[in-house]
Amino acid sequence: METLFSIVLYLLFGFFGLLLLLFVLAVLFGKRIEKRWEYEAEFRTPGGREFGEFDIELSRTAKEETEYKFKAKFRMQHESLEKGQVVEVYLDDTLVLKGNVSSAGRIYLRNKAVINEISSPEEGQVCRVVWSGIEQFRAPLKPD
Repeated sequence: METLFSIVLYLLFGFFGLLLLLFVLAVLFGKRIEKRWEYEAEFRTPGGREFGEFDIELSRTAKEETEYKFKAKFRMQHESLEKGQVVEVYLDDTLVLKGNVSSAGRIYLRNKAVINEISSPEEGQVCRVVWSGIEQFRAPLKPD
């Protein structure tokens, strides 16, 4: 019984020691991301389930990049998305992202789909999702 207790004790010490070592290595050698701002708009069903999200940020990697870069992501999973459809994502009246649905029911747009960079977004601005020339969804922008 004493041997079993010793084995469990050493396993616990080893596990927490490994976690501490990983934390120290991450602090010493990890990249530090500096963000000027970061916002998101979440698209939800009336029941509260999230089916889409739009994220934008202005950030840079400390010690590697001198200028801040605009980054944008949009993902949505909705049954009305058809393969080949062109989806446009607007912030107020500015087109930010534009891309094609690659698989039915879902879309994921990243930095390659950026049309216009936003320099200073504000909380409460409206993110609109448009396809087939009709606004399908809208959600307010909020800090992330």
